[in-house]
Amino acid sequence: MRYTGIQPQYLPRLHYFARIFNSDIFMVRDDAQFLRKHKYPGDRVDKSYQAHTPIKQAQGIQLLSIPTVHAGFLPICQTQISYNNNWTADHLKAIQLAYSKAPNFLIYFEQIQYLLTKKYLNIAELNLATIYWGIVSVLNISKFAESILNIDNLNSILQKQKIFRLKQIKRASQSIALKKNKNFTASEKIIAVCKELKVNEDYCGGTGVVAYVDKEYFQKNGIKITVQDWHCREYPQLFPKVSFIKNLSIIDLLMNVSPREAARILQE
Repeated sequence: MRYTGIQPQYLPRLHYFARIFNSDIFMVRDDAQFLRKHKYPGDRVDKSYQAHTPIKQAQGIQLLSIPTVHAGFLPICQTQISYNNNWTADHLKAIQLAYSKAPNFLIYFEQIQYLLTKKYLNIAELNLATIYWGIVSVLNISKFAESILNIDNLNSILQKQKIFRLKQIKRASQSIALKKNKNFTASEKIIAVCKELKVNEDYCGGTGVVAYVDKEYFQKNGIKITVQDWHCREYPQLFPKVSFIKNLSIIDLLMNVSPREAARILQE
């Protein structure tokens, strides 16, 4: 049984969906500390993508950014979004400018507009809504409704679908094991979650392996480590004068190809 745990990101990039779709259980690590930037392998510091997403414009990549309320070192599930400026209108305008000529624009833009014009208690709730939307869109759920963005309803859908490996989504902020052991190291938290979920494999990213994995501790506890090795193949994009840009927001893929083709790309 394969587990993956990732912090909730905003309209996530394609490798994010490739990773969760190819796991049995996706644990949303909304208990992790909110960071706008973090360290990647090779001491590179870049966006965490908890509050950013990249789309393609005529000039190349445009990064959409969510403003947050700065209130100390809070977990993602407690980090508030700032609604003091009209950033949602800016994001929608940028998305419309980028994808109005895309084949699937009329299908998805109204849905994205619905997601972004709601007000959320914290950034985790917004990010989760965009993640759930990405999942149901790739699954080609014919009728979009707010009820689909409920985790219990979505899990019912995942149990029945046969397109991907993914069958269940959990939230770390609701994990009994993590609530009991708040002082665990990163590796200890993952092992505790794996035992709670009765899984024996952690499907993780290369950044995570460098950042937290104690391989001996995982082996001692019978948890196999599998590092994601997914590569974004080229698909049709707008603005052909700009070279193909890999691993953009899920918006880019859905706007440009059918759900069936999106599913193929994310499973390769």
